[in-house]
Amino acid sequence: MRAGLLHRLFLVSSVAAILAATLSSNPGEEPERLLTCVVCGDRGLADVLVNVLLFLPFGAAVAAAGVPLQRCVLGGALLSAGIEFAQLYIPGRDPSLGDVLADTLGSGVGAALVATAPYWLLPARAQAARLSRGAALAAAALCWVTAWLLAPALPRSHSWSLWTPNIANLEWYRGRLQDAAIGSLRLPAGRIPDSAAVRERLLSPHGFSIHVRGIAGPHTAALSALLTIHDEQGREIVLLGPDGNDIVFRFRTRATAWRLDQPDIRVPGALRSINPGDALDVTVHGRGGRYSITVDSSGTTGLGLTVGSGWAVLMYPEALPAGLKTLLSLVCCAAMWVPAGFWARSQRDAWITGGVLAATLLGVPAVTSLHATPLLQWAAAGLGGLAGAICRWRLDAGSGPGRG
Repeated sequence: MRAGLLHRLFLVSSVAAILAATLSSNPGEEPERLLTCVVCGDRGLADVLVNVLLFLPFGAAVAAAGVPLQRCVLGGALLSAGIEFAQLYIPGRDPSLGDVLADTLGSGVGAALVATAPYWLLPARAQAARLSRGAALAAAALCWVTAWLLAPALPRSHSWSLWTPNIANLEWYRGRLQDAAIGSLRLPAGRIPDSAAVRERLLSPHGFSIHVRGIAGPHTAALSALLTIHDEQGREIVLLGPDGNDIVFRFRTRATAWRLDQPDIRVPGALRSINPGDALDVTVHGRGGRYSITVDSSGTTGLGLTVGSGWAVLMYPEALPAGLKTLLSLVCCAAMWVPAGFWARSQRDAWITGGVLAATLLGVPAVTSLHATPLLQWAAAGLGGLAGAICRWRLDAGSGPGRG
């Protein structure tokens, strides 16, 4: 009965999470018509992956209750179809055929994990060693993929410099920009005469410096822009601007090009002492993925994206508090190394996992555009491996003798 209660709680929790994530409205916007695309919008691939992950626990919960795989998949498809139909009447939602397909796939993956649990949950010793080493290499590969996705991807095309633009998806900043430059190259409002020089400076191995000067406007409630650089297709290349009291810098990455989400570099509270009408002077220095931002005479160094920033390419809500973003980066680091620790059965497995972990967290930032891995993320990765080992020990203890 205890197991049945846990199954029901797992199922109810997974459905509640799905409904909370998919049926909330966005006041002020009209409901959208059903989209027939599979990968829709600028962050379409991110939406597909998030939907797969969202429905994965549902499929696992249904399968854990003894439902056959085919019915788990059908249940996921029906639940998703019902949600997409409801979204036709919910302001701010974007129902699509692609969501139904991704949700159904997520349900199937969750059910398949439960169906194959005897293979990966308590494998024989030799098989566990192979799984542990494979999981360590997979975690390392994920860190390298994160670095690749978060590297700059600047298009080779004509570009425009926009000063305090009033454009979609950004709040209009009511301040006034007086000057903008990248190094010694001035950026006029409008088409940039030498776009190739701008791209060269932004990608220079010696680093770049973006400087803007103007008059501050009222604090904004959401992300806005002092300066943006767009190409001729309207793709954002660089953005520098306020978000409430924060100052934000972001650039186009491979993640953006692959229709994933776009993390940013920000200094929380940097504009707190800036009042409307004050002179505003902001400088961003960047080199090899390491950034510093100066607002008037106050500077912040040691900024950058790290191996723990991988979660942000799937979903990056700009309004999340800085502390919660830090926590998500720590959880991301820990989660990557849990499987390697879970399948480790010997001291040799542990040493291999630890060696791969250290080489990855040191090596990836050394040769890519990611910032050096913070100590807290090192600790989180180590604790993730340890947590996996503890979970495996508890399972071994519960399964009785005879398990190697």
